[in-house]
Amino acid sequence: MHGSSHRGWPSHRRGHGLALVALGVCGLVGSAQAHPRLDPSIRMAERLCRQERLECVLGASERSRLRLAASLAPFEGEREQGRFSSVWLDLDPELAVVGREGPALRGVTLRAEPVGLLAAGDLVPDYRSGDDEPGLLTARAGGELRVYPAIFELVGRGVVGADLVDTNAASLNLSEAWAGLAWKDLRAGFGLRPRHLGPGRAGSLLLTDNGLPSPHGAVAWTSPGGQRFGRVHLDAGAGWIPGERRDVQRPGWLYMDARWLLVPEVELGMSRVSIFGGEGRPAPRIGQLLLPTDPHVYGDPDRDEPDQDEKASVDLRLLFPIGRWTGLSSSGAAPDGLDSLELWWQYGGEDVIAREALGLPYPSLAGVANLLGAEASAGPLVLSVEYARILDDTFRWYLGHRVYHDGFYRDGRPLAHASGGDSVSWWGAAAWEGRLQGAELSVEHRLRVGVIEALGANLLALTEDERRVRVGVRGWTWTRLGYWTASAELERIEGLDFRPEAEGWGWRLAVGR
Repeated sequence: MHGSSHRGWPSHRRGHGLALVALGVCGLVGSAQAHPRLDPSIRMAERLCRQERLECVLGASERSRLRLAASLAPFEGEREQGRFSSVWLDLDPELAVVGREGPALRGVTLRAEPVGLLAAGDLVPDYRSGDDEPGLLTARAGGELRVYPAIFELVGRGVVGADLVDTNAASLNLSEAWAGLAWKDLRAGFGLRPRHLGPGRAGSLLLTDNGLPSPHGAVAWTSPGGQRFGRVHLDAGAGWIPGERRDVQRPGWLYMDARWLLVPEVELGMSRVSIFGGEGRPAPRIGQLLLPTDPHVYGDPDRDEPDQDEKASVDLRLLFPIGRWTGLSSSGAAPDGLDSLELWWQYGGEDVIAREALGLPYPSLAGVANLLGAEASAGPLVLSVEYARILDDTFRWYLGHRVYHDGFYRDGRPLAHASGGDSVSWWGAAAWEGRLQGAELSVEHRLRVGVIEALGANLLALTEDERRVRVGVRGWTWTRLGYWTASAELERIEGLDFRPEAEGWGWRLAVGR
């Protein structure tokens, strides 16, 4: 089964329950996440950009600490505002790097931090770089090392772990291993690095860190701020997807992302990802990879002609600084008025089909999906909601291509939205995001349809749908050693694996740094 899940039923595990709860609560190490929905430092930095009307391109695919520091570097004076001091303290080494004016060697900036996790439960967590925690008791320990010699950056983040109870396994998870350069507004490199395309808080239609990152090379450029027509961000990369697949082994993949921040309140984006080539498969021509006007091959019963599977999207982010307009913005710890309202929309298509206008071919989206969200903030109080419909009446999402029928998955996990394809989901959260501490209560509902096959304009689906309702609570606090977090999740499921009357509960506790 693809997508997030929990591993069986808790009824036969009650004998371990109290001991595991005690271990979860008393654990000393946890793990901060790369995804903006979960990482407190990124959430605080993006909130700073919004509230202070800074020219930060928030939908850009790479959300590394160095890129985040580069976005905030021109506004380092904002550190005097005490409520954001934790952001600047957390990014100090990276801020020192992006302040350089050229390739001259200014010493080596190095930062090493411990990374770990102690968790208990049978829920499979989302957006953790493919770590599905197969044991009922999970322990992880490792570290993150970032070195910036001259204009270069070397980053490694990995953990070793053990999964116990119901399984006894050791693991090694390398979620980031990147070698590159960062010179003024240009970034380039090669290795493993999580990516997130689009403005979504709880997911994306194209690419997230839900699965283990795949090897790739990338280059990105952001125009300087303060320009008359806003800022432009361009990012592109290509590599391959490792791991066992049921279709084509080691297919190539690429992504392209273009963003235009017209003003700090308006951001437009266009993105696409593609699978192509692979072992025993010819790769399309470079022109078709860059602009797929003819991505499908027909009359090829042996399936030995070049082919590719595509996803593409356009997105829009709007920010309404109501507090600035009305003069009723909040200050301090208590809200005196509504600070801002933010809306975002991502419209995507699974695969690209060729159409013609005036005899000229152009690519068009086929199967359609939508992701919409809104967020309101008043001082430290933040309310968020997001809806994703990754379901089309004619085309399959992520799975079912004639050659690459395993689609945009790695090791059984979707590389985009955690709910997977053929799904409809709602997510909402109420958070208190203070200067050094925060807490969040979230609720998520997912409906997955058991689509078997698409036949012309008809979809064949199983009679039973799968429904999940997940409730989570999370808290964090910042120290000189970084963010320490604790979380608990409880999930109710009906129709597990699309089986009638298959129902149960799942849970997870995690604590630490």
